[in-house]
Formats: sequence, C-alpha cells, structure tokens
Amino acid sequence: MRLLLLLVVRGLELTLVCVHAEEKTSLIGKNFNPEKIQGKWHTILVASDKREKIEEHGSMRIFVEYIHLFRNSSLLILFHNVNEECTELYLVCDKTEEVGVYDVKYDGYNRFTIPDIDYDDYIIIHLRNTKNGETFQLMTLYGRKPKLSSKIKKKFGDLCKKQGIVKENILDLTEAGNISCGNKLDMVPECVLIHTLQITVSWPKLEE
Repeated sequence: MRLLLLLVVRGLELTLVCVHAEEKTSLIGKNFNPEKIQGKWHTILVASDKREKIEEHGSMRIFVEYIHLFRNSSLLILFHNVNEECTELYLVCDKTEEVGVYDVKYDGYNRFTIPDIDYDDYIIIHLRNTKNGETFQLMTLYGRKPKLSSKIKKKFGDLCKKQGIVKENILDLTEAGNISCGNKLDMVPECVLIHTLQITVSWPKLEE
C-alpha cells in the first residue's frame, strides 16, 4: 500500500514538473502581444557565433530605431547604419503560423523568435540566418531606453551561452549607435507606410 501511494505521489510530482516546464517554454508564444512592441527602441547588445557579422561594417551591425505593426500582424522595423553617415534601412518581418515567430529577408533568409521580453523595458531577439547553404545565429538586446541594467544584460549573456555563443562574441553597441535618424513612424498614416513598404522591398539590401 505504501509503495502504491509512493508511486502515485511521484507520478503527480513528475506531472507538475512537466506542466511547469511546458508553461515556461511556451510563455512568450501564448502571451505575446505584438501591439505592445511598437514604438521606439535602442540597440544595447548584439551577439553572433560569426563575430564578423556584427563587427564594424558587418552586415548585421545595424541599429534599431522603431518598430511598427501592420494590420496583418507583420512588422516594419526601421534600422539605421552609422558608419560614415546615418543610412535608413526598412525591413518587413512577416508573421508565421507560430505566435511571436517572424521571417525576414535580409542578407539571406532569416527567422527570428523572442525568447524574453518586458514590453516597457527590453526585448531579446534570437535570429537564425541561412544564406548559400551556410547558417549563423544572431542575438540582439533592445531597450526602451539607451541604457539597461546589468541584470538584464546578464540574462542576455546567459541566453547567448545556451545557444552556444561565447562571451567574446557579445558586443556593447550603446555608444556606437547613439546617432538617431529621427524618424517618427507613429505619426505616419499606415497608407503612407504601405507605400514605403512597396518601395523598400525592392531595395538591393533585401535581396540575397
């Protein structure tokens, strides 16, 4: 009788552990609200298992400016490059069947997810790029403000480590990207943004 009771208790414990693990891994997907990520953002940290992609003049060394949500749930993200001058780059991120997962064409094919987010403070994005049969990972930390706490940065570092990205490949871009192009997409009607979308999808930068 005691053995049977023990087996029942252990079975309940395992069930609770599995349910908790499932909730933890699917939390972002279930509760993700794309409307809340609209607005101004700042690039804080960027990491990649191909460091040259995020070093100076690297194709992924771009700085987020603003995120806009279209009615079809796709995202329009305004980035800027601050090498010699501020150059704008608009990327359209198409939603997938999975909540919080998007596809975007830039320097190859990209699919990104959002493993962690605080809508009022920060967002962490994990991206996988495929081009000419080769792949690499990119992780970015965006903040609502130009500075974030060391606790959040540590969380980002831990997530990078889980993805196999070493600490030496995490770059702080808070100083490098402090130039703003000054766009105010929240003040532009969506019809104008759609016209912009039609133009920008034909840019060479969006082609493989």
